[in-house]
Amino acid sequence: MEKNIKASQTRALQYWFVDGLMELGAAVTCLVIAIFFLTLQIIPVLQAGFALLFLLVFVAAYGMRKLMIRYRERSTYPLTGYVEPQKGWQDRWLLGITIGFTILLLGFILFTVLRGIQTMVWMPAISGIIYAFIFAMTGYRTQLIRFYYLAGFCLVLGVVLSLSGMGDLLGAAVLSISASLVLFAFGIVTRSAYIRQSSRVVEYKDEN
Repeated sequence: MEKNIKASQTRALQYWFVDGLMELGAAVTCLVIAIFFLTLQIIPVLQAGFALLFLLVFVAAYGMRKLMIRYRERSTYPLTGYVEPQKGWQDRWLLGITIGFTILLLGFILFTVLRGIQTMVWMPAISGIIYAFIFAMTGYRTQLIRFYYLAGFCLVLGVVLSLSGMGDLLGAAVLSISASLVLFAFGIVTRSAYIRQSSRVVEYKDEN
């Protein structure tokens, strides 16, 4: 019984990724982050307003999510219905892992600042770890294998960029653009498959 409940909850989470809009929205968000890093790289004086620019990126990401939800209400829900996944943290240890990861990351950054270590060289690696954590958690929650592949890709690419000398903000921008392109590919493929499947469902209903 419990397994059936968990399976239903997993399917509800997967439903949010069935039309490809989540991947496309995430791709645009990664693209905005890449532009953010490139802007700071090209115009160093803007680094003084890092907090303000990051806030603008956050607002843009939030706006993209709202836009995606509104579009989904008009395109997805009328065709295949509405399913809302359970809100809140189903597994407390996932919350503990997230909090622990955040504390360790902030602690590492604080340690490097106090020690005077140049962390900008490792910016792509740090960004890769963050991306990998986000996508791995998404893969675990939804049981969608493609997010595990994306997590591994971001982690390896981030480390490679740092070791190859393409550190700093430029490397972080390259990583974000690469993640964006992969997400665009995932989103387009998933969206195309969803449109073909939903069109067959509509044709079947019309025939009946």
